[in-house]
Amino acid sequence: MTNKVALIVGPGHAGLGEALANRYGQKGYTIALLGRNPNPLNDLVKTLTASNISVFSVTADLASPASVSNALKEIAQKGDLQVVLYTATMRTKNKPADLTSDLLTESLASNLLGAVTVTNLALPYVKKTGDGVFLYTGSIVAAKTGTSDVEQSIGKAGLHSYVIALNKELSKSGVFAGIVTINTYIRKGKPGHMDPNVIAKTFEDLGNNKKAAEVQYH
Repeated sequence: MTNKVALIVGPGHAGLGEALANRYGQKGYTIALLGRNPNPLNDLVKTLTASNISVFSVTADLASPASVSNALKEIAQKGDLQVVLYTATMRTKNKPADLTSDLLTESLASNLLGAVTVTNLALPYVKKTGDGVFLYTGSIVAAKTGTSDVEQSIGKAGLHSYVIALNKELSKSGVFAGIVTINTYIRKGKPGHMDPNVIAKTFEDLGNNKKAAEVQYH
């Protein structure tokens, strides 16, 4: 039997990527971690391997479709790509009046454009499984922006619109797309609603139930 692969794009350091990897890994998925910098990816591979999770990492620049395409080809050699979890984000402190198109474009590579690139290039692989899932990490800043998170807000607002439309388009294809909008902080090691393990379960539930395009997590 071919391995089922769950890809986590931009696992980050807040703990959500690790929690998602543990949750899907314990369900029998081989976990693929994709990011730009190899060192944190390798550290996370060691952590997950110690928990008996089947995991590997690949590097790619989300601003480069060719780089993402090559990474996906490598991932596809490990099994059937069935789940894509997009958790990449970029937080900056640039004020609106100081924002330039170059600064915004740089942040959009993680907050929005990378999600579009990954989805577009991964979709042919995921469609082959017949019941694949794309899940994306949304944020409260998409609707409630401040002066210090305007770039992330613009990206997450665009991501929200993109995923809702994608869900409608894919609804009859067997592939599901959904977004979890997180209305709290993520705090690794802190019990309660900020616990990334609790948040990760919300992602899994959305992917399993497929009843709504969006879940608001509080």
